[in-house]
Amino acid sequence: MKTSNIVFQMEYKKFKNKKHGISQWVKYVSNKSKADSSSIDEYNLLKDYALFSDKDMYLNEDLETFLWTSDGDILKEDIVSSLDNNKGFFWRGFVSFPPEFAYNHGLVTKVDYYSLSNNFITALALDMGLDLNNISWYCALHRNTRNPHIHFCIFEKVPTKTSPLYSKSCISKCKSNIANYLVDYEQFYKLRDQTFKNITGNISLNNLNMIKGQRLFSDKYRHELNKMLLTLYSKLPKKGRLQYNSKNMIPFKKDLDSIIEYILMHDSIKYEYAKYLKLLDEHQKELENLYGYSKDNQERKYYNDQLNRLYSKIGNEILDNYKKYEQMEVLEKEREFLRKHIYELRFRSRTDYRTDKSKTNIAKDLYRICLFANLNDRQIKKVFTRWNRNSHYHYDIDLLIASLSISDSDMSIQELYSSLKKLGYSYERYNKVKTENFYRELNYKRFINKAMNHLIYELNQEEKQIISNIQYELEEYK
Repeated sequence: MKTSNIVFQMEYKKFKNKKHGISQWVKYVSNKSKADSSSIDEYNLLKDYALFSDKDMYLNEDLETFLWTSDGDILKEDIVSSLDNNKGFFWRGFVSFPPEFAYNHGLVTKVDYYSLSNNFITALALDMGLDLNNISWYCALHRNTRNPHIHFCIFEKVPTKTSPLYSKSCISKCKSNIANYLVDYEQFYKLRDQTFKNITGNISLNNLNMIKGQRLFSDKYRHELNKMLLTLYSKLPKKGRLQYNSKNMIPFKKDLDSIIEYILMHDSIKYEYAKYLKLLDEHQKELENLYGYSKDNQERKYYNDQLNRLYSKIGNEILDNYKKYEQMEVLEKEREFLRKHIYELRFRSRTDYRTDKSKTNIAKDLYRICLFANLNDRQIKKVFTRWNRNSHYHYDIDLLIASLSISDSDMSIQELYSSLKKLGYSYERYNKVKTENFYRELNYKRFINKAMNHLIYELNQEEKQIISNIQYELEEYK
């Protein structure tokens, strides 16, 4: 099983004497046979050269800079001399990388490792709940093993912590910080998000609310897509939260995913979709490369989370469209009712509609209702004449209608009910009229159905007689 390319370990120690405890760690990490002694400070680069010169004064091991802190090089003597004899805790650990990985991600010189340590130790200390103004930390780079690694220690200047414990998330976050430092994800995220937008933009899901007349993709494709959408919509509950990842959607998730997959496989989208999947797969492998086969990586968590993000975006637009579709169904029923029964509605403006402006506005509302009901000019005039008389207005109807300019004849269900209310039909009164007509039509339909059933019965009897006669003739022929 593949291990992580970023190996991070940390432990805590309790010491009775800070000076003794830290000194022992300093002694170990500054061992000349293990530690990189090159200088970090630009000023001390001359010293690195001098170490290989004929000047014996620079060959003193004690002056070699094995360790560093946030400010750069520090001599081990200076560390030890600054320590006191207080009790407390200190945390020590190491970060290790395979040599090829380190080189490929810019970890070559000691300065590179120094820059990395400044980044992750600060974040680590904050995650541990330490005060940055009350801590000291030191590092050393070892190259004595195949894998180069940083040793580090952190301790409080003035002990305040009553417990040295830290959460497991501190380690995970620290590895993540190191990974983000080493790998520049900015370009990847830009490309990923742009591809995501390209997919959702090409789909143009906002057009799905025109189920019966849309021109999304080709007619053949649209027909199949509409069929799938209408099948799903017929199953969805009328109540409850409908979001892609909601509990209410669990029984319908398979159907919804099938629609999403069908959309993503369209010629105008499938290449961007394939590109998106490739990007996710490459990044998932990069994460496996950085962290090894953790539980999240085994389950391809990043890949699946991002794919779910795309499915959620498309799925939620389809579900939002369901609400529009439901409204469309209501509107179609209202349109049909008004087309048949608008003359039975005694439209009359409320008494507070008496100013010229208010009269004009209510006239526009009535005109929109007429257009919504698909009335012709003669029918519109008839409706307006009755409204004019019932409201005790004295308009020249021909001139009034000619003066009305409606840019949008479509109405939402809310706009329709609001306009009807202004014309004397509250929601309750309007529904009462519809109910009366429904039962009237129902009785009529019952009468028609009885007549049709009788006719069908007579036809069936006639058909049976014809079949019987033919069979008799066939018997005679035999």
